[in-house]
This record gives sequence, C-alpha cells and structure tokens, in this order.
Amino acid sequence: MRKLKVMLGTNDGEKIFLGHPGDSDVFYIYELGEDGSYEKVKEIVNKARDIEEKQHGDTRKMKKVLEMVGDIDVILTRRNSPNLIRMAQSTTIQPVIVTVDPIEEGLKRLHEKFDEIYELVERRKKGERFEVKKI
Repeated sequence: MRKLKVMLGTNDGEKIFLGHPGDSDVFYIYELGEDGSYEKVKEIVNKARDIEEKQHGDTRKMKKVLEMVGDIDVILTRRNSPNLIRMAQSTTIQPVIVTVDPIEEGLKRLHEKFDEIYELVERRKKGERFEVKKI
C-alpha cells in the first residue's frame, strides 16, 4: 500500500496550528495510507521556536525544523510562509495548505487528494519542483 509521511504543527494536539508551522509547540508525524488510514508515528517538541529570527522567514529556522522532522513527504499547514515557499522550491517535501482546523479533517482532505499529492511527491524525488499546494 502506498503511504505518505506527513508532518504538521500543533499546540493542542487537536488542531493544525494556524500560524507558521515553525512557530508551533509540537510537530506530529503521521503515516497516511492510500486507503485513508492514518497513524501518528512521532511527536517532536519544536526546538526551532527558540531561534531568534533576524527577519521573518529566517532560513536557520527552516533548516532546524527539517533536521528535527527528518524524512517526510508532506508538510500539512494552515498558512503559507517564506520558508514553505523555499521548501517547495528546493526540497523533496511537498507543502500542502488546508483550510480546516481539526487534524483529523486535514488528514481526510489530504486523503481526498492522495493520488495527486503522491504523484507530486514521487516527481519531486526525481528532481521536479512544484509550488505550495492548496487543497
């Protein structure tokens, strides 16, 4: 079965953080299956929040977040940011913006677009780059 490894930020464990992912308290890593199943496989305290940014969208923060979360396919977020745009342009990670708060609803929305997002991720692994995807 095909799966996507999805990272999202949260402060309360129930809702996707409304701000930029790098400002959330915690990162959750989920495995989302093509059948709609999902399982939280990791929870990471966000130590990148402690980085004092020289300017909004400081790349040091992005690098620290990527170092902490490791090998992921998708960042699921509520808001775009300069670092999300940089990730879309320079990494194999596909940033995806959703308009819903609850984590469960965000994962369901991602599942509804599973084939499309999975294809983008596979193409990214081969060197192609795409913009931040809104679903």
